[in-house]
Amino acid sequence: MYRHPLFLPAAALFAFAALAAADTDAAATLALRLLPVLAFAASMSVVVNLAARVHLFEWLVARLERATSSREAAFAGFLALAAACTAFFSLDTTAIMLTPLAIQLAARFRLPQPAVALAVVWIANLASMPLPVSNLTNLLALSGGAFDSQQHFRHAARFPAAAAFAVAAAACYLARFAYRGAAGCAEHDNQHHYPRPGAALLVLCATMLALLSPVPYWATSTVAAAAMWVAVGTDGRRGGVAPLIPWPALALAAALSAAATLCITASSVAGAVRHLQGAHPGLLAAAGAAAANAINNIPAYFALEPAAGDSLSTMALLIGVNAGPLVSPWASLATLLWADQLKRSGVSVQWTHFALWGLAVAPLAVGSATATLLATA
Repeated sequence: MYRHPLFLPAAALFAFAALAAADTDAAATLALRLLPVLAFAASMSVVVNLAARVHLFEWLVARLERATSSREAAFAGFLALAAACTAFFSLDTTAIMLTPLAIQLAARFRLPQPAVALAVVWIANLASMPLPVSNLTNLLALSGGAFDSQQHFRHAARFPAAAAFAVAAAACYLARFAYRGAAGCAEHDNQHHYPRPGAALLVLCATMLALLSPVPYWATSTVAAAAMWVAVGTDGRRGGVAPLIPWPALALAAALSAAATLCITASSVAGAVRHLQGAHPGLLAAAGAAAANAINNIPAYFALEPAAGDSLSTMALLIGVNAGPLVSPWASLATLLWADQLKRSGVSVQWTHFALWGLAVAPLAVGSATATLLATA
């Protein structure tokens, strides 16, 4: 990634300026769609990072450790925690917050470190379909009018999301078997006892329930951020709000979205996308997965959205851009965040292993979720 702190904001401004020069209406429409999405991402980042400051996620893993001495139960519990975190707080949150905890869990339960690390990135991507807030692409689809309401989205996504998660869970256990000789290193008396983060835990649970309600997602996250700010106390508020928000990631999302919209205004690109209108949903899902791995899932969604004429086709496209980006490192922002967290934990990423596993897992996930979508439509 580019290191200069102003590079990505400048790129976002340049991309929007170029789009406005080419098509003012398209730029205004995109801004109106992105603002609530980015507001949600910013406020949820405040919620999650404040929760991290009071060690809420470490406390959850510590509770898991105390609840069982079984390696199997610990692994299954961690997969469930990752799936819940992804569904309610987005795949990027899972990549940032649970990757370091996965390394700790591998060490304490002697689980294969590569398998536990891969489990995080697979669950993050493949469990990102059940709710609008699980993935920024879902929020973009909701704002585009393909779904009448959040309830409509959840109803359309429930079976494909379950199918994708089933593939993810099977892949996680297969990786455990494949890497069974690569157990994590044991830790030496550095287990910490974290106090129960009562108020923060209450806010987190209330937020999860509110995200299932008809209340607009951006309003829920804004209120949750304010409540968490109060809940963590003085120590948790050090440094103010600004450091809690991933400005580079938000700027990257804005820049990619504007660039993709600018590209589809070109006649050649628009013509190619028009050829996909009315195409079989399976073709849209495959195109979404391929485009996500070629560029990134956010611009891939924007580029192919005009070809999705109804909620069924839009959900197929979401399956492709959500469950498909498991091959190239840049296909999903969550994958880049995951790799960065692994590096910070002293674990190297073998991208050849990641890509080879992805070449097997992604087609199965996209294919099974799409088949389930068509069978239950």
